[in-house]
Amino acid sequence: MDNTDDILVEFIIEAREILDQLDLDFVLLEKTPDDKKLVGNIFRAIHTLKGSSGFFAFKRLEKITHAGETLLGKIRDGSLVLDKQKTSLLLLTLDAVREIVAAIEATHSEPEGDNTQLIEDLLHLAHGVALAAREPLEASAALQLPPTQLAAAADKSVSPLPTAQAQDWGVELAQEVAQPVKVNLDLLDKLMNLVSEMVLARNRLLPFVKDFDDHHFTGAVRNIDLLTQELQERMMMTRMQPISQIWSKFPRLIRDVADECGKQVNLVQDGADTELDRTLLDAIRDPLVHIIRNCIDHGIETPDQRAHLGKPAVGQILLKASHENGMVVIQIADDGGGVDFDLVCQKAIEKKLLTAEHALSMTDMQLLEYIYLPGFSTKSVVTKLSGRGVGMDVVKTNIAKMGGSIEIDSPRGQGTHICLKIPLTLAVMPALFVRCEDERFAIPQNNIVEMVRLDLAHDSRGLEDFYGLPVFRLRDKLTPLLLLNHHLNLSQKFPGKDAVVNIALLQAAGTQFGLLVDEVLNMQEVVVKPLGPLFSGSTDFAGATILGNGSVALILDVAGMANNSGLLAKIQARPLNPVQVAAKVTEDLIPMLLFELPGLEFTAIPLECVDRLESFTAEKIQKNGKREVVQYGSGIMQLLRLNEYIDGASPTPVKSQEPLSVIAHDVNGLTMGLVVGKVHDIIQVPQIMQNTNSQQRGLQGCVILNGRVINVIDVQEILRMRRIQDSEILVYPDSEKSEVAVIDWKRVQ
Repeated sequence: MDNTDDILVEFIIEAREILDQLDLDFVLLEKTPDDKKLVGNIFRAIHTLKGSSGFFAFKRLEKITHAGETLLGKIRDGSLVLDKQKTSLLLLTLDAVREIVAAIEATHSEPEGDNTQLIEDLLHLAHGVALAAREPLEASAALQLPPTQLAAAADKSVSPLPTAQAQDWGVELAQEVAQPVKVNLDLLDKLMNLVSEMVLARNRLLPFVKDFDDHHFTGAVRNIDLLTQELQERMMMTRMQPISQIWSKFPRLIRDVADECGKQVNLVQDGADTELDRTLLDAIRDPLVHIIRNCIDHGIETPDQRAHLGKPAVGQILLKASHENGMVVIQIADDGGGVDFDLVCQKAIEKKLLTAEHALSMTDMQLLEYIYLPGFSTKSVVTKLSGRGVGMDVVKTNIAKMGGSIEIDSPRGQGTHICLKIPLTLAVMPALFVRCEDERFAIPQNNIVEMVRLDLAHDSRGLEDFYGLPVFRLRDKLTPLLLLNHHLNLSQKFPGKDAVVNIALLQAAGTQFGLLVDEVLNMQEVVVKPLGPLFSGSTDFAGATILGNGSVALILDVAGMANNSGLLAKIQARPLNPVQVAAKVTEDLIPMLLFELPGLEFTAIPLECVDRLESFTAEKIQKNGKREVVQYGSGIMQLLRLNEYIDGASPTPVKSQEPLSVIAHDVNGLTMGLVVGKVHDIIQVPQIMQNTNSQQRGLQGCVILNGRVINVIDVQEILRMRRIQDSEILVYPDSEKSEVAVIDWKRVQ
């Protein structure tokens, strides 16, 4: 690329930044037409575009921007007042400029075309001549063009630069800041692939540590482990971009859609700086556009309707993004009328998807599933915005491809709340490894709801049959079961009546189901590799990863398995838990993690105190004074053996080689590891504890569940005992004056 091409790329980047900012500025100016400073900023931005166009001799672009500058000049000096017609025409001017810039980027030359009508309209308005009545102005490019065409085309060649105020050519930033460096995105992708291969090589190297006693070798491997982890994290940061890059298009989109529908809508954004992988940033654009358009077209009422209902004339849409448990959570909420469930039911009956008799027993949540069906729409007339039945179908399909999930909550007449959960990145993800027969498989962590260990010998109900569908009872509700060995044709074995089975409770397409496996192994971050042509027709696998021993493990596609097995179709045909009259709730239930302690058997900890479950082998435990510690990520985790702080618990067996089950609990930024026995599953217990005659040290009390007495530990009391122990006075008897040292337990790492 020669110097001229470099300057052209700079022009395209600057033009795109200016156009994106102008979209926001015009929408804001329409609400605050007296903001002279904002008018001045818009005028200077258009002037910059005109000057740059003249520099490259882009005559068509120069004529359009000159006409727009003429109209803005009259508005700036107060000769004209900005109104809706002028705003709409100026926004159409931006769309025309955007199309020309996109063509210049593709061909490095200005495209042929005629913008005479647009230029004449701009000049007529500039001279105070009202435009004659004509067909409604076309909606913005944000409505008419696919979002992929609106994406920054420069993403294919250069990394996007931070958005800045529009500036004249040759003016440099005055701030003393590190200047961004343009890097080809193909190069970044290749570097990420190399880092992924390095992670795989690291994983293969780690198992050799336990086979060698050479501390030089083990030390070198640990250094490689730490460096690889940090390199991977830093490399991932280069792919992360704020979600504001797509959110910045939405004020213009909402303005145009609301205008098309004759409604007034205000947008509120929260968490626009939330970052996610740039590949996912592009993929999430389509679903968000569809959802926002549906909120305005289907949900929010017209000003007259809202006034009749006692609502403000201007509707509101909330966009909120945040990080949660390694996922990006995007919430879209509106204050409209919500989903019209009666109309959904009527349309489902008309399309013969539902019988009138069956409709009487359908709940609102069950009716929601119909809006995801291809071709399903509650609109009777096809418009530019809706009626084709492709909106929520596209949303659900795209979210599922990303390994994400969608949840809709729409109480009648109270608006709609949509929650999207998507992974931070698709390159590396945490996964649970399970064994089925002699094969290992990985389940993406974001699909896992909980783990269940079912003892069929002590559970009289065991596994049941529901019209040919295996089910099991979880908290008095039937849950469908999928046997992995049957589904993948590995074997036809069925668990016996006295077996203890491992079930992963998974979430897919808004439905929970259990996946029965032979053994639960471990949780580990995996590098996702695409599948070869041999698996091109399979919907059961989402990818593959390479294990530490060099073997390959397939990553299960949870949604694909649920569909492929026919499980979802069977559930829809015969609902497992039909709607019932809600029983009176006499007490609140809270979730707890059930585990064992020597001498106490079943013990529980409130789930809010559990940040993560870990497992450590004996060789990883080291001594820090009198304390046991393990390396945890890039830091140190202190281990706290619960049986030493709870009355009635037995001592730890001497020289036990069993891996330690550890509950990671965050305390003021410091991770403490609570060492427990065998971990079972998550249970729901009454919030009110049973009274005991004497309070046992380290216990809140106990609860009774299914005839079993379960002790509930008091985490805060145990931590207080640990702090007292760590702040003990150390006396040195050999000295004439005893020195006193108080250990600050928060600083021990």
